[in-house]
Amino acid sequence: MKPENYPPTTIYDGETGYLLEWDKQSAVRVRPYKYNCQPTNKNDPKSGNWFFPSALSFLSHPLLAHLTPDQVQELLARNLVSFLEYTTLLEHRIVNRSVEHIVHNCLPVAVPHGMCMDALRIYTDEGYHAVMSADVAHQVSEIFGISQTTRQFSRISRLEALASGFQQQALGWFLIGFVSETAITKEFAKMGRSALVPAVHSMLMDHLSDEWKHSRCFVRMFSYLWPRLTRPEREFCATQLPVIIQECFRLDESLLERDLAALGLDSNVAQTISAERNNETANRLRAKNGASATLHALRECAFFSEPRYVANFAKHGLIDPAG
Repeated sequence: MKPENYPPTTIYDGETGYLLEWDKQSAVRVRPYKYNCQPTNKNDPKSGNWFFPSALSFLSHPLLAHLTPDQVQELLARNLVSFLEYTTLLEHRIVNRSVEHIVHNCLPVAVPHGMCMDALRIYTDEGYHAVMSADVAHQVSEIFGISQTTRQFSRISRLEALASGFQQQALGWFLIGFVSETAITKEFAKMGRSALVPAVHSMLMDHLSDEWKHSRCFVRMFSYLWPRLTRPEREFCATQLPVIIQECFRLDESLLERDLAALGLDSNVAQTISAERNNETANRLRAKNGASATLHALRECAFFSEPRYVANFAKHGLIDPAG
């Protein structure tokens, strides 16, 4: 699903770049700032959902069947705040850290000037996405009386810890950005199936319109790098990519337990739901489904022509053994 008024595809040229229409398409350049949530009446069901329910599959759990509509909306709002706070950190500490290695041509393969310029444009976009996310998170927190403390997100910490152990730092950070940017578009696309609060909808759609293009850029960058990498560098990619994908989709159940506790629910409820969502089978299925765009990109550049790479991804439950 593409956002409304999605710009036409731009022909990619390695020397001049892919984001050639950035000045005319990027949210930070052309989108009016329409993210004021304050006029929204949180108790009016006609205002829309505060987050897309399809992203919160646990809402259909029998143990939560007694929640009132107001409680459901508060739970959606709390998830929105967590999502936006996480996004702010992700943009700064993960995605732009990855992009820096492209901008400054630190990768093992020299990339064309156009790709470096695209990386600079992405860096700028991500900084603006952090502004949007932090602003709306603060507004929604004030509307619902949600305490905004400095929160740590285990996924951010796990990715940073993983990166710190890479033998090939620049290539490893690029892979993290590649997975993150190709996976996030599917998460955002869920919003199209839910009527959201207008200001939230505008903010997410503006973010999504940029992320579609970022995803394509990272895919094309990977496609450029892959045939030019040495055998050891390819082995590194084949080893680390499944691990990165799994880390990007592993849940932080402390967030769910915190939010349910804020609604006054018994801690056993949260622990029961968390245990069902965070088993190995569920984690593997979530990663396989969520990373479908990433896996498609790998297939397109003949990544899986090597049987050992197929076997490694199959071992992690990301693809079928046949590839």
